[in-house]
Amino acid sequence: MFKKGTILLLTFCFYLNVNAQDPFLSQAHGAAQFLSPASVGNGLYQSRAQANYRSQIMAGNSLYRTIVVGWDGKYKSRDPEFKNFLGIGGQIISDQVMNGIMQTNYATINAAYHIFFDEKKQRNFSLGMGVTFAQSNLQLDKLKFYDQFSQGVFINNSQSISLQNLNSSASKISINTGLLYTKHNENSFIQLSANAFFMSKPELTINNYAAASYFRSMVFFNFEKEVNDNKKTAMVHASYSNRNNIDQLLVGAAFSLPFGSYYEYVNRIYAGLFYRVGDAVIPQISILMKQYRFGLSYDVYSRGMTGADLNPNSFEISFSSSFGQKRSNNFRTIFD
Repeated sequence: MFKKGTILLLTFCFYLNVNAQDPFLSQAHGAAQFLSPASVGNGLYQSRAQANYRSQIMAGNSLYRTIVVGWDGKYKSRDPEFKNFLGIGGQIISDQVMNGIMQTNYATINAAYHIFFDEKKQRNFSLGMGVTFAQSNLQLDKLKFYDQFSQGVFINNSQSISLQNLNSSASKISINTGLLYTKHNENSFIQLSANAFFMSKPELTINNYAAASYFRSMVFFNFEKEVNDNKKTAMVHASYSNRNNIDQLLVGAAFSLPFGSYYEYVNRIYAGLFYRVGDAVIPQISILMKQYRFGLSYDVYSRGMTGADLNPNSFEISFSSSFGQKRSNNFRTIFD
């Protein structure tokens, strides 16, 4: 019981800080708007829906849960000679701590304008902007870590904040922006992007000296290519983000093999390995079938980061579905 209470208490204290970790995904490459507002409308089909579910458990206790759901589509001019188009999308993120005792929800609307550089419409540049409404909620009546906390303090002589210094809810509105370059042809796919996210967790602590939460910068690279014209593919994803001098770098690769009726439908199974530097090794399996994609990953944490006796278990599942007409005969990738 003491161990369980200690784990939950430490988790809670860490998340109360406004500069604590942002929501993150091990399969972020499968959630386009999570990476960049400039990605809306960039799928191979007319529109798409994407979802990720991530759960982290320690010592049998649910610590963190992140749910991401998004939809985006393409809106083009009725003039067939006009190649450029507008992409519009929306995304909801629910970041939950300790079975929802503390929860931050983000609702975002994104728009991006895509400009093509060639007649075949294989190279385009997009500028995206988004508006995010964030709201944090804290169920104070469920925050009872033994008698000391229910009376307003964690531990005797502790410098931790008390119940009197907590808000039950807070909200804020922020903007995000991004630039994205995409080259997509019949057998390869390349993306480069730079982004600035001003969204952050609303302040739940009553503290006149709270440090400012600066914008989060993010750059990422996506790549996939057919290998030797035999329908096998190799993909690479790398992303780097920084907020308030806190860095996160994720790199990895996967290889795919075709299966089933590949020439009628694009069916591939991917197996890969990713590394979140200084934190975890992440094996992943994904399946691409016709207009659907499924993914499963598991985070194997570094003992040097988590301690020998407190190793969390994290898994993540992802799903994507494309709708409408196929926009071109370009290569179908895991990033669609």
